[in-house]
Amino acid sequence: MESVEFQNVEFGYGQGELVLNGVNLTARAGTITAIVGGTGAGKSTLMSLLLRLFDPRSGSVQINGASLTEYAVADVRASAAIALQKNVLFATTVHENIAYTQGNLAREAVVAAARVACADDFIVSLENGYDTELGERGGKLSSGQRQRLSIARAVVRDTPILILDEPTAALDAETEQQVLANLAGWGSGRVVFLITHRLSTIRSADQIAFLEDGVVAELGTHEELIAQNGRYKAFVRAETRGVTGG
Repeated sequence: MESVEFQNVEFGYGQGELVLNGVNLTARAGTITAIVGGTGAGKSTLMSLLLRLFDPRSGSVQINGASLTEYAVADVRASAAIALQKNVLFATTVHENIAYTQGNLAREAVVAAARVACADDFIVSLENGYDTELGERGGKLSSGQRQRLSIARAVVRDTPILILDEPTAALDAETEQQVLANLAGWGSGRVVFLITHRLSTIRSADQIAFLEDGVVAELGTHEELIAQNGRYKAFVRAETRGVTGG
């Protein structure tokens, strides 16, 4: 894996108005790119195009310089793993939940993924460790523990592209920072996308793409975008007021 690139991408649902109106963005292997913006800015839509759930009206989405249309849809989707904020767990063992869809994965691979997701410590403290039955929808676990299992499930797929949609919303600050540091180390040679509003998560990204009015309005690190004193800084100020209640 070398890069994922959106070149002048335009997209709208059906015959409706454009949601994306000329998006240009390059994410290189070994980096974490945060996709940021207000509600309806097109963040999830951008990732849907990367998975070829839809195709652009114009422009192209490329992997390693080749348009996604040159690949089979199944191959495109097999190259990306997703961890969602609302994760689905099953009434089976921890091991089987992490290894879901991956067949008979060796315990070593599951444990390695759990360690990246900071899940190993709490798993080994369970009654039967990785062989513990979780119960209906993982009801025995806290929301943060369920979220870490969701991240481990995405990591264990070992894909060149990882998409994380609000992946750390239920984690405390210390655990979140450790998970992100682990993902940065694990992600060398991979392209990682974060869709998030959480400022502590955003700050950890190598680059931040701020979407507004269907385009990448600003692009850079947290420090660079704050220094620009533009849309991103206003977004951060608004999010901070929301957190503090001020």
